[in-house]
Amino acid sequence: MIPSYDDLTPGIPDVIDSEAVDQLALFLHQDLRKRSRDQETSGKKENKTTSDRVDARWYACLRTANGERQPLLGVARDFSPRVMVVSECEVLLDVSGLGALIGEPPVIAKELRRALKDAGAQGSVAIAATQTTARLLATQFPDFQISRLPDLPVLLLRPLETLPPAMNHRDRAKPYETFERWGIATLGDLAALPAAELSSRLGRRGVALQRLARGLDPKPFIPDGETPRFIGRLELEWPLEALEPLSFVFARLLEPLSVALERADRGAAALRLDLRLTDRSTHTRMLQLPAPMRDPRVLRTLLLLDLESHPPCASVDIVTMELDPAPARITQFSLLQRALPSPETLSTLIARLSALVGETRVGSPVLLDTYQPGAFELTRYAPEKGPASARASTCASYADASPKPRRGEGGTEGAEDVDAGASVLRRQRIPPAIRVRVEHGRPVHVAAAKRGMPHGAVIQAAGPWRTSGGWWNGDTCRAEGNADPCRAKGNGDACREGGNADPCRAKGNGDACREGGNADARWAAWNRDEWDVALTSGVVCRIFQDRTTERWFLEGTYD
Repeated sequence: MIPSYDDLTPGIPDVIDSEAVDQLALFLHQDLRKRSRDQETSGKKENKTTSDRVDARWYACLRTANGERQPLLGVARDFSPRVMVVSECEVLLDVSGLGALIGEPPVIAKELRRALKDAGAQGSVAIAATQTTARLLATQFPDFQISRLPDLPVLLLRPLETLPPAMNHRDRAKPYETFERWGIATLGDLAALPAAELSSRLGRRGVALQRLARGLDPKPFIPDGETPRFIGRLELEWPLEALEPLSFVFARLLEPLSVALERADRGAAALRLDLRLTDRSTHTRMLQLPAPMRDPRVLRTLLLLDLESHPPCASVDIVTMELDPAPARITQFSLLQRALPSPETLSTLIARLSALVGETRVGSPVLLDTYQPGAFELTRYAPEKGPASARASTCASYADASPKPRRGEGGTEGAEDVDAGASVLRRQRIPPAIRVRVEHGRPVHVAAAKRGMPHGAVIQAAGPWRTSGGWWNGDTCRAEGNADPCRAKGNGDACREGGNADPCRAKGNGDACREGGNADARWAAWNRDEWDVALTSGVVCRIFQDRTTERWFLEGTYD
């Protein structure tokens, strides 16, 4: 089989993307210790993000000790169409497109181990940014840390070398004998040697061994010819600029690909679109689908909606698309519950909403692990449960994540719990500003600027309950209750002279200055005193004072 140019270019060792370089730098002996300590320190402060780059590459290595390779091939082809057999006991597969479908690399490795166990195969699984690193990690136990990779012996590089078959045993072992005399016993020691001096003493083979010790690949990843690939390519007679004529081109390419997927009993888990433009550049888009699907009309709609949000900068000359196959889903509906909408319908709806309001404004709210009131973030919307179970699990998660009862007076105890017979606090999504008169450190009167809001004299008050956090981030633009510097002068302040060009709204309607109302709330700082007050009108509400700006806000009212 003669590999195509598309197979050769992604893995050329001399052309490596910046993210792969960051991964490979871990194997430099002198720099590794400092990087690992910095990562351990910063890892406690930073939260994990879920954004995948189009050019990111991850390779998984399946290794067996008994020499039975067929079970490994079966599992590998169920996860990825790009599979390569590298030895009698090792199989490599490209898992770059499984990020949105399964999760982060540790989750993908866990699913691969589970699939091997279900298939009755005994083997190890490792995922890394390069083929060499994945093969080295696969020789160790499952919980082996990548930071300990430089401590592995140099002899592990022997099966990774590409040597002429006619080379005798003595010549094969000669570099390793030299390393032993030099005292080079680990991969970190070899990676730290000067490349020029190593080349003058051991020649090209010494440099090649050092590249392996640093995790660099000696050759590109070339999938086996037995693995089917679903690729469509069309060269246009004249350049196209509008999306409407491109939709006919997409339909012409997707219909035969969908038929091929149906014959193979597969669905598309990801769709890669490459548009060759008239300025000789390539506009690339990668769509991660929530579930395997093969409806050409749905796939075409998703592509068009994505291009509306990310249009190419020039006319299109050549259209190329590739579908990453996955096992087709089997749907078993329940007779007692209402069926959820199909993944095709949900994907189209989410794509339309994302094109209308922005990708960062569509998703499922998830409570953050913080004491900040109302803090949440938006995650990818991917329902996996029925309506009843999903509703029950959502209520349970909100009940578990809500603050425990801390009120000690009257009917306010357990105000935030949702148990039967308990009071329920109806929070204001954006706490409005109010005026409060304070005597002897306690609120005695509440006044509101808008009609319908609670107001009047305070007949009973409980508090204050002081909470604070996020001060270590040094962020002064996210005070409580939207009392940021850009809102100190009302709606006609200088920060809004250009319409919506508010520097605190650079990320859309998720106002960076809005307490708890966006995906950036995890970094927000707050410092406030909370009060539960009963007014003469019979309303019981919660108010708080932002201790940074000394302004009062209405948190919510109790039922």
